[in-house]
Parts: sequence; structure tokens; C-alpha cells
Amino acid sequence: QKLLKFKGIKGAVVLAIPRGGVVIGKVISNALRVPLGVVYAKKIPAPGQPELAAGARIVRTKKFGKTPEVKGKSVILVDDGIATGETVKAAIKYLRKKKAKKIILAMPVAPKDTLKSLKRLVDEVIVLETPVYFGAVGEFYRDFPQVSDKEVLQCLYETD
Repeated sequence: QKLLKFKGIKGAVVLAIPRGGVVIGKVISNALRVPLGVVYAKKIPAPGQPELAAGARIVRTKKFGKTPEVKGKSVILVDDGIATGETVKAAIKYLRKKKAKKIILAMPVAPKDTLKSLKRLVDEVIVLETPVYFGAVGEFYRDFPQVSDKEVLQCLYETD
């Protein structure tokens, strides 16, 4: 609901971080009637904690299609949630370098302390849940299965 002010805005695009972010991105893209694309920020996992990012980098791949042109566009950046913020920081840095006009960070869940550092990197933040105590993104879903490459491609294909 909080994103509906962006519905049908010309020059807006939803960019999702694969794979889980694409499922969220599809819902947002369809609701707002704006295109969906992917931005390839690869998590560098923390030792012994594969869901936790120790860092992140942008990768040059076209596994799910090319990242759309963002110069002069309003980008709604989505993922299935934020833990450390490293993955979205890499994506934000990339989008700034590519001259996105505006970056709106939209996530279902992110820890309060991580959001503080991210708020100054983007133009707007829309997060549904901001728990003080945060273990992993998956804890905030009833069902948190791994999203397959096939599901990602299907989401991208089925977007209005």
C-alpha cells in the first residue's frame, strides 16, 4: 500500500535482487504497473552463516536478463529482506553510478540498526517490519523456501 503513490509513474522501474527479491518484485511491479528487472548484487556469505552477508559485490551476469537502463529513472529496489545491508549497499552504489534519478528501498523486513545506515544512501525507505532483535530474514516468513532459477525466470516472464 505504501508504494501505491508510484503506480503508473513514467520512468519508474522495480529492480529486484535475485532470487528471493524477484518474487517480491513481481508483486510490486504488477501492483504499480511498472517494469520489473534485476540488479545482480552477489552476497559474500559470512563463514558458517550462508544467509548472513559479510560483504557484497555487483556481478556481471545476464542469467535472468540484462539490468535495465536506470539513468534518469526512479528505481524501486527490492529484495526479500535485509540482514546486514551489504547486498543492497552494493546495488545502491551501482544504481548511483548508473545515474538513477531516485532510489526507493522497499523491503518486507530489515533490522532497525541496519536501516539507519541505509537511509542516508537512498531517497526513500519503505520497510514493513523493523525488528530490534533480528537473526535472519527467513525468521520473518511462515514459509521461506529457496527460490529456483526457474521460478525467477517465470516471475520475470509473467510480469505485466
